[in-house]
Amino acid sequence: MAEKQQQQQQQQQQQRKKAIVVGCGVGGSATAARLAVAGFDVEVFEKNSFSGGRCSLIHHDGYRFDQGPSLLLLPPIFHALYSDLGTSLESHLDLIKCDPNYVVHFHDGESVVLSTDRAQLRAEVERFEGVEGGEALEGFLTESSRHAALSYSLVLSKTFTSYLSLLRPSFLVNAIALHPHLPLWNRVSRYFKTERMRRAFSFGSMYLGSSPFDAPGTYSLLQWTETVEGIWYPKGGFHKVVQSLVDIARHHSANFHFSTPVSHVNGSTSGTATGITLEDGTTHDADLVVVNADLAWAHGNLFKDVRGEQRDPRLTKRLEGKPHSCSSISFYWAMDRKLPELKGHNIFLAEEYKESFDDIFRKSSMPREPSFYVNVPSRIDPTAAPEGKDALVVLVPIGHMLLADNRTPEDWRGLVAKARAQVVEVMEGRLGLKSGQLEEMIVWEDVNTPVTWKDKFNLTHGSILGISHDFFNVLAFRHQARHPSVKNAYFVGASVHPGTGVPIAIAGSRLCTEAIMSDLELPLPATYHPAPFVPQRKLDVRESPRVQDLVEDWAAAVLWALCGALVALIYVWLWR
Repeated sequence: MAEKQQQQQQQQQQQRKKAIVVGCGVGGSATAARLAVAGFDVEVFEKNSFSGGRCSLIHHDGYRFDQGPSLLLLPPIFHALYSDLGTSLESHLDLIKCDPNYVVHFHDGESVVLSTDRAQLRAEVERFEGVEGGEALEGFLTESSRHAALSYSLVLSKTFTSYLSLLRPSFLVNAIALHPHLPLWNRVSRYFKTERMRRAFSFGSMYLGSSPFDAPGTYSLLQWTETVEGIWYPKGGFHKVVQSLVDIARHHSANFHFSTPVSHVNGSTSGTATGITLEDGTTHDADLVVVNADLAWAHGNLFKDVRGEQRDPRLTKRLEGKPHSCSSISFYWAMDRKLPELKGHNIFLAEEYKESFDDIFRKSSMPREPSFYVNVPSRIDPTAAPEGKDALVVLVPIGHMLLADNRTPEDWRGLVAKARAQVVEVMEGRLGLKSGQLEEMIVWEDVNTPVTWKDKFNLTHGSILGISHDFFNVLAFRHQARHPSVKNAYFVGASVHPGTGVPIAIAGSRLCTEAIMSDLELPLPATYHPAPFVPQRKLDVRESPRVQDLVEDWAAAVLWALCGALVALIYVWLWR
């Protein structure tokens, strides 16, 4: 009997498919965990000595800093992830609710508090826009709730394998309601009448590394999730999310190899991935390879032809030339005392709001007057700093590096010094501190620049959030999970559909896993829920849309119909 069981185990082991994951960022660790739970023999190779990629920690003398992400948004996606893995979020993470969501500081000394307390938020809006402003808030949140619900069901859980996918009836019927054809700023401006409120409810597009004047109106869903679902923070740092996924994968026998850079994917010359070769020359065979590295970098460096050159240089060049998200100069400050004037999440907006975004996204430069974000993790989780002290992370969005960036180390040092001086001056002025007071509190500092992001994480142009999310870089216009010409090679991460950000990359890991299981004709694990992303509140329907909205939506409907007809004609012509 024992011998028979042993033979069965050996047969099962022989039947197990082997998957290699290149990169242990959020998308890579989530995909590794999903495949391990599904019964794959999983090996993960990461060039850095730590997991998480940008979602990692910096430690110094009792201080802890989140190197990248610091806000947990769209919690249903996280709950669905752990449910898919046969466990629960509560079993792995201790989430702390951030209250308030933000304090937004303006150039004129005024500030606005954004929170999940609807009555308090409405009163805050009415301070500047009167009773009509409160009604506008409700209308805006109704629209953004529709964006969230439709995005959960039609975008984050669906693949768009070709342009014909845009003609999918379930998507086409609801496409106009998602407002992908209009910038976020336009949708916000439909409701709020003051510049102050428009800015307060549009800066969130920076989560995507995009300008609110370019990002699709769909992304007002971010304001909805913050207001309704809240902003959360994992106790111990955001990296706890990645660490829990690594732990789950290891529990299911996955192996992780850190400080182990990959040279290239084997088999890409023949058109079928068969494993990888490490930089030290060691080879590892596999049935499939998942790449969780920057998309353009991966195509240019990991997939080779018979001469050892890029397999598809035109594709690499096209990806490199696509509009990319911004970069940042990020400061990590250890303070010798608490700074009570700051909450957990603080936004300092430039007086020249649109101009600052134009400097970043049109000129690829640092704004003359930057807007910036200050995170105080120790205000949310006291374990982030020694008692009586604070840890501060200051993120200054700037333009990404150009393809032929010839700035010297001295140039970068000058840019960092300029950004630092501006941040200190603005914070002291708007928080009511004396000149030089903030500087005196900083006892230690670390800095990430576009060069740091590029070198440490192989990010094309040093863009911290990958390829942009403008209209022609989302849905079917965005790279999907499958490699376009190499069988058994897959991608997951910020520049792959559905897009950037921790929860979106997690949603992408599910799409990647589904593609793998479908290609191998394997069933999804029994733990997988058929409708993974369910908002916490039902969709509200606005009963009296304004005439302007109706005209705009009908115009968009005509545009979509014409686009659909054009796509159909192209396909008919190609296949005739």
